[in-house]
Parts: sequence; C-alpha cells; structure tokens
Amino acid sequence: MNILYTSDIHASSTHLFSMLSVAENEDVGCIIIGGDIVPHNLPDSFKAGPVKAQARYLENVLIPAIMEFKQRRKVQFFLDLGNDDFFCNRDILEPHDGGLLNLLHFKKTRLTEEVDIIGYMTVPPTPFTRKDLEKPDSKKQFHAPGNNILLRGYTTQNGILEETVLDLASNDTIEKDLVQLSDLIDKPFIFVSHSPPYNTPLDVLYNMVHAGSVAIRDFIAEWSTKGKLIASFHGHIHESPARSGSISGSICNCLCFNPGQESGPRGSFRYVIFRLEGSRMLQSTDILKIGY
Repeated sequence: MNILYTSDIHASSTHLFSMLSVAENEDVGCIIIGGDIVPHNLPDSFKAGPVKAQARYLENVLIPAIMEFKQRRKVQFFLDLGNDDFFCNRDILEPHDGGLLNLLHFKKTRLTEEVDIIGYMTVPPTPFTRKDLEKPDSKKQFHAPGNNILLRGYTTQNGILEETVLDLASNDTIEKDLVQLSDLIDKPFIFVSHSPPYNTPLDVLYNMVHAGSVAIRDFIAEWSTKGKLIASFHGHIHESPARSGSISGSICNCLCFNPGQESGPRGSFRYVIFRLEGSRMLQSTDILKIGY
C-alpha cells in the first residue's frame, strides 16, 4: 500500500485540495494527516467567532471534500485535530469515525490486517494560547532556553473559550498517556503524533532550539527496541525541516518524519509518500516521494 502522510494543512486554505490532488495523481491508498487541519484566518472568524468558524469549516468544507473524493477514489483517511484546532469541534468528526474517516487521537485503529496505527495529538506546552491539546511532557519536564512557553491561555471543552492556566506540576502528562496507549499494543504499528520527538531534526524552531517531546522520544525508543514500531510521523513545528536540513531522523533504528509545512496561499504543500509492505520496519528505500 502507498500512503500519503502530511500534517499542519491549516497553514494554507489551499493545502486540503492540494493534498487531494496529489493523492489522486499519485494513486495512493491511504491519507494520514497528523493534526492541525483547520486553516488559519477563516473569513467568518470575526463575525461568527473563532470556535464557530472552525466548526463551519469542518461541516461545510472538510467533510464534503472527503466525501466527494471518496466517491471517486477508494482511499482510507486517518486524521485528527491538532493543538491549533478547537477540540470541542471534534464532535463534528466523531459521527464519521470508522466510516468516512478514522480519528487518530489516543486510540489504536487497524490500518491493514498486519499493522495498526496509533495516534496521539497532545503536545508539550507552547508559546500559544490555545491549550485544549497541551499537557506537561513528563516527570522529567524540561524546557530548553529559548523555548518561551506560555502557561496562561484558554480551552474549549465546554464549547466556549474559557481561561485556563497549565500546571507544570500536574500528574496528567504526555508520559502518562503514552503508558495507557502502550497497553493497547499487540502487533506492529505506525505511530502518528502531532508533536515530534525531542532533540531530533524534526523539532527545531526558527531560533534553532529543540521543542519536541521527551516522552514521545522515549515511547519511540521503547517500541522500536521491542521490534513493534514500523515508523513514526509528526508535524507541529512547520519550520523544522528548513532549519535542520532534514525531514527525517532515526531513534533506535526507527525512521521518524516531519515533512514540515509552508504557510500562505503561495506556500508549497509538503508531504511524504511511502510504501508499506507487510509489517516490516520502514526503510529509506520505502520513501517514494517527498513533496515540496
């Protein structure tokens, strides 16, 4: 099976349709989007408010586009909201889970008879105010100098913007969530996490500081060593490939990818197409195309 992976299509209002065009031209059998799916600067944000504007996009643009595409092509879709999307709107996608599309966050889903896909969209604290999908990373919480996180922001768990303050001392961490996900693993899997692993070519900010997740890096190392992890795919830090010079890295022989993303109507759509053969670990020769 040939699979198209991308992330952060929110960077441009054209990226959704660029993605579908590439998928059709390249004849892929599966599309995976690793979070942040609603474009920035929606035209009705000022009038309707940002939460409702994102809901309307999901209802009136994203879902119809996938429906229309699947009428022409038999393609699996795996996707979920990311930290820049308002998580209260996930209830718009949930009725389609397991049919039109497959949601990724905090669950295991069968990709093929031999391979599962496990998704996780929560990220460590960021400099941004949207906090629906942010948590402390782990008990060994670490923030590199230059990664200027913001603890105060807002969530939308009740369908409206509500102020919140992240508690870095909380026991509710990414590390704890990944322990729960580990309990689901019983066969080879592909891991899709919005946050990249810490201190890799995939998590480099504009100022050259690494801002990925230590817990996610440890999870990848553990399951790669156990021989279950086929590959891991990430996003979140759009600029990382341009700053590090690479879309990929390796943790305990497991290949990890963040294709990055370009912003604005003239920004190029970035993606990776790879070949999945059975349940063996992904090799560099399985990368069929890197799109810029």
